[in-house]
Amino acid sequence: MFRAIGRAHLATNIPIFTHTGIPGKSALEQLDILEDVGVDPKHVVIGHLGNLVDPNTEVHRAICRRGAFVGFDRQGGPNDDQVVPIVMSLIDAGYADHLLFSSDFANASGLKRNNKELGYAKTLTVFVPKVKKAGASDEVLRQIMNDNPRRFLAFVPKVKRKV
Repeated sequence: MFRAIGRAHLATNIPIFTHTGIPGKSALEQLDILEDVGVDPKHVVIGHLGNLVDPNTEVHRAICRRGAFVGFDRQGGPNDDQVVPIVMSLIDAGYADHLLFSSDFANASGLKRNNKELGYAKTLTVFVPKVKKAGASDEVLRQIMNDNPRRFLAFVPKVKRKV
């Protein structure tokens, strides 16, 4: 499947955001397969790595060193206290330009209008303030929340659309 995803990326230039199951399982293997078919890691986010609680951040750092993004994409909830130190470790190591935050928000049951507290904005309203309180500067947070997604999502399609 990852080889097919890699080939589809090479044909279209559309960025790739992966999903890891068991905390961090297969993160490096996913990147290995994508690189093996010719994908430039700068077009890849390895997702759900907020679930990989590793104080040494070995897998997170390896992904950053290879040029891909680390996806912290279930943030704004109960596991934030475990994730903030990991994020700060990566920022302190100079990898802020390889981090992406999101909420992994997926269904209507979590919407504010359905009596839920957090809704779509939980990463920005809950998680980012925790990272700021831990010591991340406004400049670094702007890079992670604005510049990194813009850089990741910017692409020129290889296939011309029919008008």
